[in-house]
Amino acid sequence: MTATSFQNVNSFNQLGQTNLSDYEPKSHVLLNLGYSTSPRRKIKLTFKGVKSLSFKSAKLIAVPFGKPYAKQMRTLQHQGLSNLNVTSDRVTGTAQADTASILTTSIPYSSGWRLTVDGKPQATHRVNVGFIGASLPAGQHKIELTHRTPGLRLGTVATALGLLIMVLSAIWTGLKRRKRP
Repeated sequence: MTATSFQNVNSFNQLGQTNLSDYEPKSHVLLNLGYSTSPRRKIKLTFKGVKSLSFKSAKLIAVPFGKPYAKQMRTLQHQGLSNLNVTSDRVTGTAQADTASILTTSIPYSSGWRLTVDGKPQATHRVNVGFIGASLPAGQHKIELTHRTPGLRLGTVATALGLLIMVLSAIWTGLKRRKRP
């Protein structure tokens, strides 16, 4: 499907079920036709190679820009983390929100990240397709994200155990050789 306005074009393609290596059914699609300085009177939808098509619903969403939008963006920017400190495995900062909100990051989602809000563990969620996010109550909060590579402890223990077995085997073999006449 291709969506076309007088200034922009965007499309998506869903391969057929016979293309087993790349088939991925899509039940929700968002096509962004970008910013426009003038109203769009028409949006043309074109379908190529479609034998049948059904919609449960379709929505056209236009976000008005201007003073209200700029005010909303300033409010959201004010709610971002401040006093930010970032290291390779830790992010800390403070968040301030007048209402309950969603913390969104640009950190790729991984099960190794742990979040505390005001020192208490808080669940993380996948937001914006693949980034770390979390629900935050209204108010000011101290945020701490820490990362521990999944499986690192188990890998360290297995490596230490393997090295211990190797050293003990070498000692055992050496002792057996010494005892031989």
